[in-house]
Amino acid sequence: MSEDKDRIVRFDEKTNSYVNARGEALKFTPNSMSMYSNTPDKPHAATHINVDHENGTFTVTTHEEGGKSSSQTGKCYLTTACMKHYMEKFDDNCYYLDMLRWFRDNYVSLKDKEMYYKIAPKVVEILDKLDNSNELYNEIYKDVIQKCVRLIEMGKYKETYDIYKRNVLELENKYVKKLVLN
Repeated sequence: MSEDKDRIVRFDEKTNSYVNARGEALKFTPNSMSMYSNTPDKPHAATHINVDHENGTFTVTTHEEGGKSSSQTGKCYLTTACMKHYMEKFDDNCYYLDMLRWFRDNYVSLKDKEMYYKIAPKVVEILDKLDNSNELYNEIYKDVIQKCVRLIEMGKYKETYDIYKRNVLELENKYVKKLVLN
């Protein structure tokens, strides 16, 4: 579970965002999520995640204090695992992804969200090049997605978070860091 300071403490009607104990704000739309170091009307730094559900991609744009910006487009390996599992029957608003998004929005820390969106495109890029990529995506589907959704349904959020966090770190260590070292 995330730190107490990451917990939402109020809803700011002026900016239509949720604010945590640190004063950081989250703002949601059906296709985006924005995280502000302050509130949206007075941002010092911000990260915006825009999702293209049709293509299963996302764009992360970061605005740092002082006006510097960067943008990165990529794919989510959890969505890709669902796409590979369901094939032509895939729906981006399927029960499993909706549950995982609900959990992400309510229980995953801002720092861990940013970490996931930083490494997920690299994981997809690497897995897609492997001969056994379908097998690996199937393992992610069974060992992460299905397990996490079952735990969410039972209200076992700490266990869900532990599986999610461990999986992100394992994939980063196994594939992303290895790529950087080679």
